Amino acid sequence: MIRVRAPGRVTLFGEHQDYIDYPTISLAISKYIYLEAKKASSSYLSIKISDLNEEIEIKLNNKELEYSSKRDYLRSAYNQYLRKGYRFQKGYKVNISGDIPINAGAASSSALVIAWLFFLNLICKTHQKLNKYQLALMGYYTEVKEFNEGGGNMDHFTSVYGGIIHLEPKENRPEVLNKKIKLDGFVLGNSLEKKETVDDLFRVKNITKEAFLKLRDIMPNFNQYLTSLEDVKKFLPNLKKEYQRKVIGNIINRDITTKAKKLIFNEDFDKNFKNEEFINNFYINLGNLLNKHHYQLKENIGVSTEKIENMISNCIEAGALGAKINGSGFGGTMFALFPNNEDLLVESIEKVGGEAFKIEISNGVELY
Repeated sequence: MIRVRAPGRVTLFGEHQDYIDYPTISLAISKYIYLEAKKASSSYLSIKISDLNEEIEIKLNNKELEYSSKRDYLRSAYNQYLRKGYRFQKGYKVNISGDIPINAGAASSSALVIAWLFFLNLICKTHQKLNKYQLALMGYYTEVKEFNEGGGNMDHFTSVYGGIIHLEPKENRPEVLNKKIKLDGFVLGNSLEKKETVDDLFRVKNITKEAFLKLRDIMPNFNQYLTSLEDVKKFLPNLKKEYQRKVIGNIINRDITTKAKKLIFNEDFDKNFKNEEFINNFYINLGNLLNKHHYQLKENIGVSTEKIENMISNCIEAGALGAKINGSGFGGTMFALFPNNEDLLVESIEKVGGEAFKIEISNGVELY
């Protein structure tokens, strides 16, 4: 029996920023897609996705597969391997399940893709195994590029590497910082509001890209990575209000993400992680940055909902150091931070009709 699990994620910093080539910081969480596989005498892969009540059969004739839907990720993953010259010979019976909230911004689809790619990488005998970096990139091509979807590759790198990830886009060769540290006090809240992740991403992505293009037209020296908000402000009245909000929100959150990187990925943390005063200050600073980041997502990027706001407000009133929406928004999940007081956060989320989960930092995709 082969058992694989791939984690979901929360985005600490960088929602709606990876598709404009801004860095992101994300956290692999202890919610997973699980894959179990047994060898079979047949010449096909027989896959059952328990949570969706779906069954898929892939014949091992090593020919590219036609897609049965616009998000046919399992067949897409198989095709990615075939295009690289990989071949599969042994049949398996596979069952896939999970405890990541579905369509809720916690990267359930990317974890599914990574678990499946990891399994295919494991059973293929004809080629050298993919390394972590290659596996994460293949996840991006499987899910996003193949179907022209609106997201970036943060979810795939997080699910492969685990821990905390700082991902910086670099001409199709992202730079990855990976930190394995223990942070406590996170609770994930599911609003149970249905969301259309792909459509929402496309809509906000297109508006944001248009806003930056318009800004460049009227401000030729604009550098989206370096130009300060102060320098941009005098040009903003020439943009329509919706574009103004997207530019302001993204530049502010760009700078917040830079501050968060300095806070998390530094030697001081590694040297002082047993110092109680240092750790307390770290959590306070982290919470403040999360709150500031969420404010921009709510006010200027415009992706929150009334229920999400009620969940966040309840957590803050209960004493949470920070709370923010998670993922593309318009429903789905949020999370809050309050070390040693997770039960209070659970109660606060459930009071307004949310579903709450205590979460820990997870390893990346692995056999278990």
